[in-house]
Amino acid sequence: MTVHSPRLRNSSGAELNLRSQILFQDQTRTRTSDLVTAVGSWHKTYVHESSHWARYHGSTVGILLSLLRRTRDQLAAYTISHLPRQDVEHLHEDRSSGLPFFSFERYPKHAQGELKYSELDWLNLYFAYYLLLDPEGLTEFDTATWDMRAAMEHSLEDMWRQGAGMEMVECPDDVRVGIDGPLKLVHTSEGPLTTRVLFECAAVLDELFQFEGAFIRKADPALREFLLEVLNGEYGMPCRLAGALAGRTLGGSTVLALIDFALNPVVPGLNSDDPSVDWKELYPPYRFVTAAKAMTGWETDLEFQYPSHEATVHFQHMLAKRSGLRMGSVASRLSDLSTLREAATTPMHLSARTPAVSLMCASRLLALRERDVCSISHYGVNFLGERATRFIKPDRDVQWLFPVFQVSQGEYRWPAEHVGLDEATDLLIGAAVASAYDDILHGVGPLAQDHLPRNLFDDAGQVEALNQVLKDSTGLDMGWHRT
Repeated sequence: MTVHSPRLRNSSGAELNLRSQILFQDQTRTRTSDLVTAVGSWHKTYVHESSHWARYHGSTVGILLSLLRRTRDQLAAYTISHLPRQDVEHLHEDRSSGLPFFSFERYPKHAQGELKYSELDWLNLYFAYYLLLDPEGLTEFDTATWDMRAAMEHSLEDMWRQGAGMEMVECPDDVRVGIDGPLKLVHTSEGPLTTRVLFECAAVLDELFQFEGAFIRKADPALREFLLEVLNGEYGMPCRLAGALAGRTLGGSTVLALIDFALNPVVPGLNSDDPSVDWKELYPPYRFVTAAKAMTGWETDLEFQYPSHEATVHFQHMLAKRSGLRMGSVASRLSDLSTLREAATTPMHLSARTPAVSLMCASRLLALRERDVCSISHYGVNFLGERATRFIKPDRDVQWLFPVFQVSQGEYRWPAEHVGLDEATDLLIGAAVASAYDDILHGVGPLAQDHLPRNLFDDAGQVEALNQVLKDSTGLDMGWHRT
């Protein structure tokens, strides 16, 4: 069993890996001697994956997922480091026998002591994360038999308690998070609508925006035709569904605004100290369906004009009134960090470094959203007209619109003007160790490495050094390239 690696990917093979928060993109593979077409192909792919970064970190659902992941990793780190010797032996025995130490199918495996509660809490946090993002990360058995309501309520409560007074508002001692209404997924005639699909649809629409620009219009028209074909598949499902629910075809700008509304739910502890929320207001696919239905008999400025901050904000307000759903926001400051260097050097557990970077970037993106919502809701416009300079040389206020760490042709890359080699390496090590916790507790076989730079594992000395950091962190003699 291998643990599902959450990722948002482009049809050309690039991806934003949410396990490590690294953008993977190789050099363009377009088979053409036309330089404009080759550069245009690379550009639209970069726009697609960068839009995932900005939309994920600039939305309340992305912040929710980051906090759920951090809570799960910190629980895993504590649990692993406090395992009695007998349980450590059991962990190694289980993994060598092909049996996960924490498993939905085997629960309850640990019936005594603190491990009993850690097992349930960790499984709930894992379940809640993938239920919100993409249930494909869960097996059919997990989804059908696990207590969805308990998993969501307990996980949101645990996350709130851990982030209280820091990333989230103060948590009353007697708070109990409650989710109202039936917890159902959204099924359509084309298959399930998921939060992941909403991200992917928005990214393709951002790519199509590029053909409004003078440069890419000079490229081979096949590039645009290819994107239209992509929209005919899974990634175009939200467009078709929105049109069917609204009773008319909706343009890309309107669909992007609907997706942005859907990706910004109200979250207990993040939006306010209200511990109760309806599932249809929390779950992005349901928000999207409800918002699309609200378009019936209502035409907005976004259907007739180029997207603007004012028109998009007005659309959000009107949509909230017509749908009965609130637009989520963040009531507290997400991060006290101001630079990547601080995220690399401030003392913290390895499980917290990647979330620290995510939350720091999120705080900047939310501030940008207040001034220029289209920079996130309609990400593709960042590369058109006067905004196009953002791609060439991002100014200080918008540098967070782009992925911080990247891998190209297997090599790790970082913004040298913000962090040096040692600091970038420390952040990478933090991502590697924290992402190994899922493999240790819920997987079997060698630790996964497809979410990390390939060249990190080309040098045996580097691998052993990384394995030593993992051993120091967990107390377990495990590592990469080992079974």
